[in-house]
Amino acid sequence: MKHLFPLLTIACLAVPSLASAQQAIEAGPIWNQQHANQVCPAIAASQGGTWTGHWWTTVPNEMSVCQISIPQPARAVEAGPIWNQQHANQVCPAIAASQGGEWTGHWWTTIPSEMSVCQIR
Repeated sequence: MKHLFPLLTIACLAVPSLASAQQAIEAGPIWNQQHANQVCPAIAASQGGTWTGHWWTTVPNEMSVCQISIPQPARAVEAGPIWNQQHANQVCPAIAASQGGEWTGHWWTTIPSEMSVCQIR
């Protein structure tokens, strides 16, 4: 059971998220929580993300990692024809939710009367 926990942690990190991706970034040795509070926010900022508050040692006295959340870019998802803003307000939030994301409020038509897209992140 002792060896199962790190595997579960890695498996949880591998689950994709459209809003942000969590990554474990090597930080050198981290000795305690106070040290992590100093080191991890700077590492997260250098990667364009924010520290989640989690860290763990991977190699005792040699290497630890900081878990950081990195925002993911928005993307367009096909939604079928969208006729107007009122229709987009009904369609796009549901499409975003089905993709595990959130609607940015933007949409546009790609093929008149046939296809529009909702922008989600």
